[in-house]
Amino acid sequence: MIRAVGRALAVFDAYDNDHLSLSLQEIAERIGMPKTTTFRLVNTLERAGFLVRMDNQQYCLSLKMARLGGLVRSTLSIREIARPVMQHVNEQTSETITLNAIVGNDRMVLEVVDTPAPLMSMARPGQHMPLYVSASSRILLAYMEPDELERVLASNIQEPGFDRTAFDRELAHFRRQGYAISRGQRVPGLTAIAVPIFDIHDRVRHCLSLTGPSVRVDSRDQELAEIMVVAGRDISSRLGASPEHSADLKLLMADVSGEARESARKRPAAKKAPARKKAVANAAS
Repeated sequence: MIRAVGRALAVFDAYDNDHLSLSLQEIAERIGMPKTTTFRLVNTLERAGFLVRMDNQQYCLSLKMARLGGLVRSTLSIREIARPVMQHVNEQTSETITLNAIVGNDRMVLEVVDTPAPLMSMARPGQHMPLYVSASSRILLAYMEPDELERVLASNIQEPGFDRTAFDRELAHFRRQGYAISRGQRVPGLTAIAVPIFDIHDRVRHCLSLTGPSVRVDSRDQELAEIMVVAGRDISSRLGASPEHSADLKLLMADVSGEARESARKRPAAKKAPARKKAVANAAS
């Protein structure tokens, strides 16, 4: 059932501003499924009123989609959208996860899910930091429009001998790989991994970051980066970002199925050890 739902949702993601109507063959190619499977999906969605078949035998989204879109809560905040994903990433990684936003020339922490580990980095909602140093700041800068980037850098950079060429090269590298990593940039001994979050207009005004002691994070930084990229694309999907920046539904469905199998194999959890006082590094990612 979950697989069928994932496939049906993939049909909706085949549409974008450049593809408002598609033939059956085009839908099959865009979602990467056999034509016979696609026909069954499209036929079911048409009967349910979500797709309309036109005279030229192409399919388009129906006005039912517009009606459902109008029911989305206008007050739904990115904190409410991101929180479940942040909790899931925290469970996967056991590290501190933060949601950050651009506020003027600063980066502000909007939401935090703390690590259960005794050694942790601390960030609190409402905390402001310069929009320049750290993985979170750098990934936000990497997706800025040129004029905004110049304004922010003019406000934040005070150091003499700033190498702008190397800085631009670093931002371009972060854009290409889809995430940023910083090691001890704000606080020695802390490593951070940050990914962009795209909104419905495909702009980046928020990012998701993971922060932890370098002794725990550095040895598995690539594994953690992959988890963070999936999480960032998941939140972007929930915000209405284009398929280019959204989560791959087939991978998400596979992940859900894998979790269900894992859950069935798990034994009852052992009793928790008494709480220990946490060592805190007073800095955000």
